[in-house]
Amino acid sequence: MSGRSAHQLRSRLLWAFHMELRPYQRAGVAFLAANDTALLADEMGLGKTIQAISAIAALANAGEISRVLIVTPASLQTNWKAECERWAPDVPLMQVNGDQEDRLASYNLPVLIQLATYDQVRMDSVKMSAALHFDLVILDEAQRIKNADSLTALSCRLLGRKKSWALTGTPLENRVSDIVGVFRFLNPDLLRSQGAYPHLSETIKPYVLRRRLLDVIPDLPDLIDQTVPLELARAQRLAYQEVEFGAGELAVDTTASPAVLLALITRLKQICNYDEISGESVKLEALQTILEECTGRGKKVLLFSQYVETLEWLSPRITTSVGIYHGGLSAAEKDATIEHFKAAEGSAVLLMSLKAGGVGLNLQEASVVILFDRWWNPAAESQAVARAHRMGQKEPVLVYRFLVRDSIEERIQNLLDDKTLLFDEHVNSLAVAPPQQGTVLRTILAPR
Repeated sequence: MSGRSAHQLRSRLLWAFHMELRPYQRAGVAFLAANDTALLADEMGLGKTIQAISAIAALANAGEISRVLIVTPASLQTNWKAECERWAPDVPLMQVNGDQEDRLASYNLPVLIQLATYDQVRMDSVKMSAALHFDLVILDEAQRIKNADSLTALSCRLLGRKKSWALTGTPLENRVSDIVGVFRFLNPDLLRSQGAYPHLSETIKPYVLRRRLLDVIPDLPDLIDQTVPLELARAQRLAYQEVEFGAGELAVDTTASPAVLLALITRLKQICNYDEISGESVKLEALQTILEECTGRGKKVLLFSQYVETLEWLSPRITTSVGIYHGGLSAAEKDATIEHFKAAEGSAVLLMSLKAGGVGLNLQEASVVILFDRWWNPAAESQAVARAHRMGQKEPVLVYRFLVRDSIEERIQNLLDDKTLLFDEHVNSLAVAPPQQGTVLRTILAPR
């Protein structure tokens, strides 16, 4: 790096330092600002959004970028707008809206930050002008492109850009190819070969910054994680066994389609939640016991299920419920549901679908998290817990994971354990200890 470039980098980082960033966040700003290719893989709750916004503001202030496209899930657009208003209030921002003709025109407007959704980019990228070029494209919740062959991943790779950043605390959800999919966008030449990557961690390490919650915020309140083992009630067990018997027969039938088998697995998981015929639910009984104590202590609770039907079944059976948050709501309805929960006095329960509510939301008002049923990867569950266990939380967070014995849920738990080991090997192995504030400043501001 030339002396002039180094001076500009130091100047733009100094500009960002007036903000109330923690030392590890300032190191994150420095990492992003100094790299055209960057994966910020901090654990959930450490403020990846504000680090990215601060880095954008610093680079813009130095005159190095003037056009930024940020691609996010639709549910996180409101959060990005709010964080931009807080951390970079003078930076022009526009949310891409309207039909495709309007959107294609919007991408060409001279606005520093444009916010678009993955769905919009998937529909628009092919029709974007070849001359359209962004100084920087950021993918938030970048695990959305883990499947490199998906249309969404291809559409993101088609975006013309100089710099590519990705933000995700879970770059690996199920298999090593998840990380490869993210790097197909970040640096297509880095992992171009097909097949296994025996030295994956070493190859991607220069482009990845990963910090863990308890390493950088040692004073964060405790996370108390408890698995609640349960036995199916009699009617539930009979219903489960009936479906399980049919599934067993199909499992040895080589002509059975994967879709049919998946439907049976889903049915088994749903019966573990409740039997729709008898109304029996051992999980509901356990939930009511937990909520009685939470109500008496004025606790706010987040309850996650992957099934909206389960949430709708639970809602009239929970007297402290304040609403259901799921992907079928409009953006305005989602925002109103969150605000209602935050503003509720005393104990309250917010029922959330794991897919819609598991990312990007700040819900430190809650100090109890209940995972009513289990998803297929531990990253999704960790993201759900991180809605409450994050910066700003003042109380210990209690996590209850319901687990029905002698059921499909035990097999899922074994799968989750295997995937956790894989994540530790390829992602958490890259985690770095945070430098002290003085070290951060010396490193960034030292003559080059």
